[in-house]
Amino acid sequence: MFETVETALARPHPCPCDCFRTLDIDERTRGVEAMYRFDDAMHGWGYQPLYEPTADKLYRIAQARNDAGFRAIPVRDGPCVYRRLVGFAVHEIIHAVMGDTSKANYGIPWGAPYGVPLDVLPGDEARFLAPFNKAEAMAFIGVGAVAEELFGIDWTVYTARDVGTYGFPGGNAIVPCPTGFRPVPHYDSVHHPSEYYALARALEREARKALDDTFMTRVRSAFEAAEARGASRKKPPRPSPSDVALVAPRMPGRNDLCLCGSAKKYKKCCGSAA
Repeated sequence: MFETVETALARPHPCPCDCFRTLDIDERTRGVEAMYRFDDAMHGWGYQPLYEPTADKLYRIAQARNDAGFRAIPVRDGPCVYRRLVGFAVHEIIHAVMGDTSKANYGIPWGAPYGVPLDVLPGDEARFLAPFNKAEAMAFIGVGAVAEELFGIDWTVYTARDVGTYGFPGGNAIVPCPTGFRPVPHYDSVHHPSEYYALARALEREARKALDDTFMTRVRSAFEAAEARGASRKKPPRPSPSDVALVAPRMPGRNDLCLCGSAKKYKKCCGSAA
């Protein structure tokens, strides 16, 4: 049984950005409301959001299998349930709007952005990866603007990293690919930081220009339609967002899953030194 958005928000833990203290009650309430609406929209698109600390592990297993039937998306990365969780949610909304929600992973090939299908001709990798890089740039650079457009959130929300995840052929970094894909030697931020960041920032500058009224209208229309579909499915009443926003963070229990995503109990992982 997957963790629900309600249980994820009801058990906040201390986070590096100290959201509970740095955001006021009205801001935290808007964050909870945003996550409720996000959850409805994802279900309306036919996806199961994964709020577990181990969410990324489940996703990687599906990726390795090239699982065309996998209809879940990880949105939890650490303990933060406001700035980072809302940022992750908005990132996924943009991907859903720009992708094909009738398919797994919004239609993004499981091997992308570091690999291409076997039938892509040598030398054609950059052309194949270009639309997926563009969608990632929009989803990375657009989180703040879309959070304000959809949810009235004017406080900073965070993405996973300081730069988007792109596939830029030409370097010598190699990442293993799922069956049916071949790895593409590419620039990455670890081995080729100057090349990677230069290419990424150029891509993100172009993405920023595309965050216009037409794009925002497209996002709002698609999101609200999906939200209505998801909300129409009978569910138990959710706790009041303002009540949830009052719950102070606490450390996980000894037998809870560790927040680092290791799938180990807290007492046997990051809590072992406590």
